[in-house]
Amino acid sequence: NAPPPNGDVRWGAVISVLLGMVAFAFSVSTLSIAIPVIMSDLSADVDSIQWVVSGFDIIQTVVTPTVGWLGGILGNRNLFLTGISISLVGASLAGVSWNLESLIVFQLLQGIGAGLMQPTLIAILYGLFPPHRRGLAVALSMTAFGFGPTLGPIVAGYLIEYVSWRATFYVQMPIVIASFILTLMTVPNVIESRSRHIDVAGLITMSAFLISLLLALTQGRREEWTSPYILGLFAISGISFVLFVVIELSIANPVVDLRLYRHIPFTMGSLVALLNTIVFRGAGFLMGVFVQQTLKYTPIQAGYMTAPSGFAFGLMSYLAGKLSDRTGPKLPIVIGMSLFIWLFFWYADMDRWTPMFIVLQVMVLRPFAFGLTNSPTNFAALQTLPESSVRMGSGLFGLMRGVASAFGVAMGATILERQRQVHMLEFAVHAGEAGHSLGDTLGGLQSRAAELGAGPASASLSLAMLGRYMREEAVFAAYRDLFIIGGLLSVATLIPVFWLPGRKRPAPLGSDSETTGKPASGTKRQ
Repeated sequence: NAPPPNGDVRWGAVISVLLGMVAFAFSVSTLSIAIPVIMSDLSADVDSIQWVVSGFDIIQTVVTPTVGWLGGILGNRNLFLTGISISLVGASLAGVSWNLESLIVFQLLQGIGAGLMQPTLIAILYGLFPPHRRGLAVALSMTAFGFGPTLGPIVAGYLIEYVSWRATFYVQMPIVIASFILTLMTVPNVIESRSRHIDVAGLITMSAFLISLLLALTQGRREEWTSPYILGLFAISGISFVLFVVIELSIANPVVDLRLYRHIPFTMGSLVALLNTIVFRGAGFLMGVFVQQTLKYTPIQAGYMTAPSGFAFGLMSYLAGKLSDRTGPKLPIVIGMSLFIWLFFWYADMDRWTPMFIVLQVMVLRPFAFGLTNSPTNFAALQTLPESSVRMGSGLFGLMRGVASAFGVAMGATILERQRQVHMLEFAVHAGEAGHSLGDTLGGLQSRAAELGAGPASASLSLAMLGRYMREEAVFAAYRDLFIIGGLLSVATLIPVFWLPGRKRPAPLGSDSETTGKPASGTKRQ
């Protein structure tokens, strides 16, 4: 799928694959709205229902790095069609799930499809655009993804209210079918002449490493980080990772080409993506809780606040891609990370009296900043790779973001809970420094309330309100700590940005299709 020699873009092919990204984004955003109803209908508790989401994320992350190897065998188009077909089957079966276990299995199937489809889509777009417009190519995939958070919750809410939660799995089907047919008609397939050898040892060690790591990250807070179960998972992950690296660096046709990390821009771009995703996902996971449980907004108010987020992300991804093609990717990344830093320290100043329009601005600016950094980071990392390695690089990027997402959510929740306990203890210590224990202080307030004529019930209610106020203040203080840590981590993310390429972009090594507009040697069209 090399671009035409005259530099034109096959927009029919572009639209056909972007429809696949829109369908994926819809499936993710509609599921989040349906979870509470699914819990009630399938009699699931919180610990069980989380596997519907985390199982999807884990299997998607495990499958993603295999696209470089699989794409060399099947070709980009056929691998993309395989991914959306598996997703379609998984969604169809999820809509008829008869219990929680079956729903989890069908979600795993959708995760496999998503893991194959997403990085392959970026590789297809990269090949459909000429070199000077590839920043836009990557940005368009992020813009398409932005449709999900913008429209998905609204559509899901209507379907759940008037039809059934099962209908949310079918709403994406017309889009998936259209994407399949149009991709088959408009996107040529290119198969590389490469070994069909299956790297069994690499697949096994990579799967063991990723599954054990992601299980530990997603369950660490609930099972206790120092429990034998979690420590055992980390041990398995560490051993498997070492074996995986040794195997992949010692064979000719690895399932994952770790030698790509010899390219400094790709390595630095991966580091930026890792840190940025940790910050974005860690904060994003907790912002909904912060707005509803701490700022006391209703679910409807919170929904209205999150609705513009997808639009802001999609719009900014598009503009950032255009800017990357004009100035190079470094400028939008620096602007976006600077905005992140400012936002996190703004978060830290919010309290229960912060006006709603201020909170709304902050909620919209966060995906706005992520849109500025996300697609330019992908572009900066991929543009210096050989043409034949773009698909593999895209898969590794997806792997990096998947691990970072799980780590960000787990660490964000852990830090928040730890700091809440620390601040509650500080309140008790401060009360003791004043000459009373916390219990004596509360007891004195109860006695004083009784002296003023308040009945026992009123006095107890006053104490309960005071205790609740102290707990809420401890939560506010914990969130402030978390946001400050996010701001400092955003500052650290700026460091590897300076190793990314600027406006003058070197031609990818080993790229004979760059100048001829023909497939690289060793490939054939189908």
